[in-house]
Amino acid sequence: MTDRRFAPNRRGRRDAAGAVAGLAVLTLLLAPAAAGAGKPRVSPQAALTGSGTRVAFWAGEAIPGTDWTNPATYWNRRDTRPYTPRLWRVLRRHRIPLYLGLRYRRDFGPVPAGRPRRGDGLRLLRRANRHGVPVWGWILVPYTEGYWAWEGAADEHFDAVRALVRRARAKRLRLRGVVLDPEPPLLTPFERQAAIMSGGAGLAPLWDGAIDPARQCRAWRGYARIQRWAERRAVRIATAPSPLALDDAADGRLALQDAAEFVVPKVPWHRVFFQAYRSVFAYYAGRDPGPGIVSSYFRSAQREFGEGGQLTLGSAGRGPYRRFAALLHDVRLAATLGADELPIYSLERTLRAYGGPRSVARLAAAGRRPYAGGRAIAPTQRAAALRAAIRRSDRAIAAATPAIAAPGGASGRPNRWPGGCGG
Repeated sequence: MTDRRFAPNRRGRRDAAGAVAGLAVLTLLLAPAAAGAGKPRVSPQAALTGSGTRVAFWAGEAIPGTDWTNPATYWNRRDTRPYTPRLWRVLRRHRIPLYLGLRYRRDFGPVPAGRPRRGDGLRLLRRANRHGVPVWGWILVPYTEGYWAWEGAADEHFDAVRALVRRARAKRLRLRGVVLDPEPPLLTPFERQAAIMSGGAGLAPLWDGAIDPARQCRAWRGYARIQRWAERRAVRIATAPSPLALDDAADGRLALQDAAEFVVPKVPWHRVFFQAYRSVFAYYAGRDPGPGIVSSYFRSAQREFGEGGQLTLGSAGRGPYRRFAALLHDVRLAATLGADELPIYSLERTLRAYGGPRSVARLAAAGRRPYAGGRAIAPTQRAAALRAAIRRSDRAIAAATPAIAAPGGASGRPNRWPGGCGG
């Protein structure tokens, strides 16, 4: 999850109830209410009056010397210095979940010849277990494989999910579940992502080599297979996609996701945390859509995925969130809307930007303080304008698909939502 890309960014509240496969060591259990089940909980002016939202954090991605163009830096050491005793006390006291970035073929799984096996990720996981801090395993794959859960990495992510489950059992580690990160692959050109936010008209050459309905169909089946595999084993799988998926679904076609080279299957994910990242929108669109974008995407998430449709916010300390007050406001806004768990990107950025563990405690407290009377929850004109531009891009890409779809496609037309395959 990073600001250089559109969506993570640089992206169930229940504790596990038992052991997996007879081992009382791995709590990777499905929640009773899966994404796609149930009805949206928030009417246009409704507000939450209960206990609020549990704030969580994406964590563990702070690796000094990272250079996306240099594959070797994937194996650099993490910076674990922010994980002080004081931070662990705050995380434990507020029961703040961590979505801990774990790198396949580095932290777990087969390590390529000549590369080091790093233990820093699993040591953080063990410390979280010791302190009673809930942890999810956020899976990332090597830079050469695209890093995120994009169209071309379904098989790699399936291997990674199985490897992490095996590793957790073997090392007696406790995880609440596994989370995937569907969005455009690493090093997607800035121009392509910026064009999506500008309306996309007349920019067909940007999509050459990206639009391929047949490949998208294979990716849909691949990621759906991961969820089915996990469900059979009572393993929770959450996902944190680019919010483009919500703009794409509105017309019943999957052209926009195809052009962005990722796809979010309509399957019963435990949670779907759409990346309502104001900092990322500001970077690619050149303007901050304001807090109304949080309201707008939350309603779309609940409409498409029921109670499982949730949000994640970011990036702390960047763009609109250079001011801590702006992030505190949006956390309270999410609580007012009825978000159940709200991951923030990221823990390390939050600590660095806002003054250490006290900022983490303040964000957790903000999640328990929804605004009274539904204050400030309506989408704004700026947010509506940005989403209208993205939908224009969607229409332009759908119209261009027959002419530029890769050879061998099952159809010259975009795949359908929510079916996934076939024009």
